[in-house]
Parts: sequence; structure tokens; C-alpha cells
Amino acid sequence: MKFKAIDTRRRSTTIALGASLVTPTSVWAQDIPSNAPALKILVGYPAGGGGDALVRTVSKKLGQVLQRSIVVDNKPGAGGTLAASLLANSPADGATVYMADSAILVATATQEKLGYDPQSLTPILGTGQLAYCVVVHPSFPARSIEELIQVLRASPGKYNYGSPGVGNIAHLAAERFKKAAGVDMLHVPYKGGAPALTDLIGGQIPICFISLPPALAQRSTGKLRVLGVTTLQRWETAKDIPSIAETLPGFEAVTSMFIVAPPRTPGAAVERLASGFRTVLSDPEIKRTFLEMGANVEFLGPDALGKQISAELKSWPELVRSIGIRPGSS
Repeated sequence: MKFKAIDTRRRSTTIALGASLVTPTSVWAQDIPSNAPALKILVGYPAGGGGDALVRTVSKKLGQVLQRSIVVDNKPGAGGTLAASLLANSPADGATVYMADSAILVATATQEKLGYDPQSLTPILGTGQLAYCVVVHPSFPARSIEELIQVLRASPGKYNYGSPGVGNIAHLAAERFKKAAGVDMLHVPYKGGAPALTDLIGGQIPICFISLPPALAQRSTGKLRVLGVTTLQRWETAKDIPSIAETLPGFEAVTSMFIVAPPRTPGAAVERLASGFRTVLSDPEIKRTFLEMGANVEFLGPDALGKQISAELKSWPELVRSIGIRPGSS
């Protein structure tokens, strides 16, 4: 996840997208033995959820590109860290990868013990970001981010906001917003985004920071108002919603998505896997599906991804300490 507030240094992570899905499968298949094991893709979330759906969207075509069987292995638990621990202890033979996100990096500051060292994992490819947004109950006296800031500044600590849980990325996005905007509101953690939205719609809380897709679904019913998205630019499928950065220049709060392999995975396997994933994710149909699920496609090669992971691992302790989260409290 990248958090960029008004006065922080900007880091560009955008690299040109690869070509569409037209590269012959033999480019990678020629290096894969005919008896090669299936490629296992670990998922840190339950089957049927948003994160799982993204992986399965990719896996359908990845097998065709690599001419290799693909197995999606759901290992939910502990914010994705269970899957990361399994990855760290898997053979470095190019047969196991993890389609992960910033949650496994945030965990270094919120959990007491981890079964992996994030920096020891082998970077394969940065694949994009997940977007979040701030929503309010229709009765709330703000119709824009600017008005929201004005209301919160006029009544410090008066209003509550909900998020999917303590230390959740949406929670951290909200706290970064508070600091950037110079406002104060009280956090109400929930066990997931669905109950948080339910209480917002029911009027129990006036404000919520949540992932984009469920907010857009409820927006169409008129039961909530979406004030802004946390990406630097407006979201491709909801361009009528401003970005928070239009009011707070430079503000960004997104979850990085990336693919990693076990420690010491050979370079040839890294290159083959990165090329295969890049080809699949360049497919216009898959990019469109990702956008509908609240994710974009933006590539980072192995070296650039390694640098991004290192940068994020340095940023979490400061943010977590500043909002009083202690290891083991998430």
C-alpha cells in the first residue's frame, strides 16, 4: 500500500503496460519440462471473496500462457500472513507463488510474530493497486471532500467513522486522511467491510472508509454518498467521483498488489513467471474486470517491486505508532 500525504516525497510506480495477450505460449513453455508440477497460486483470503476472484480471473488464462496446470490454493487467516508463511517455507522451484498485497507488509508493524521475513521473499511482479473511498450517510451535512473537512474541523472529535477493522488498510487510509486534512474523528472498527456499511446505511455511523466496489453498489440505491476515492486520479469506472487528491494535493491511499515467490527462487523462473503474469494482465478484458472489482493494472518489474516493498516496510512503523496501534492489537 502506498500512502502519500501533502508533504511527502512522491514516488512514481507507473510503468507502461505490456502488449495484449498475443505472445505465443511457446516463448515460456519451451523452458518448462513436460513433467513440471502445477503452478500453485496462494491466496490469503477465503474462496468467493474479492481477492480470490481477482486471482481466479488471472489463473484461467495463465495456464494457457504458461502451458501449465494452475492450482489456486486459498489459505485465509491473519490478514494474509498465513499464506505468506506457507510461501516462505515452500521450495524455491518456481512452482509456488503468492498473489499478495500490502496487508502482509503492514503486518510487520501490527502483529507480534510472523512466520516470514517480507524482504526475503522473491519479487516477481507488481500488478497494480486496490482503491478505497470515503462514504457518508445521505443525511450527513457534506457533499464533497472539501465540505467534509470543513464539518470535521468545526467539530473536532464529534463524528465517528467506521472501517473494516483495527490496522486494516482502510483504517490506515482514514488515519492518513485525518493527518493530511488536519481533522479529528473517532474510529469504530468492524469485523469486515459489510457490517461497517450496514451500520452506515442504518445511520449508526455517519462516515466510513471502505473499498470501492461495495460502496459503488450501494451508491446506486441512494443509501449512501461517495465523496471521494483514494487514488491520485479519478477511478476509470466512476469518473464522476472526485479523488481526495483534488482537495488534498498528493494524497493517495491504495493497497499495492504484487506477486512474490519463495526466498531464493532462481532468476530464470522469476523471468518466466513475470512474463506470463504480465501477458495475462495486459489483456483488455482482464484489465476491465479488475477495474470493476476496484483494482487497476500497473506493472512493476522484480527490481522495482523489491524497492517498493522495502519502502513500504519502512513507512508502516511510523504510521502505526502515530495512531497508537500496538503489535497484537489488530
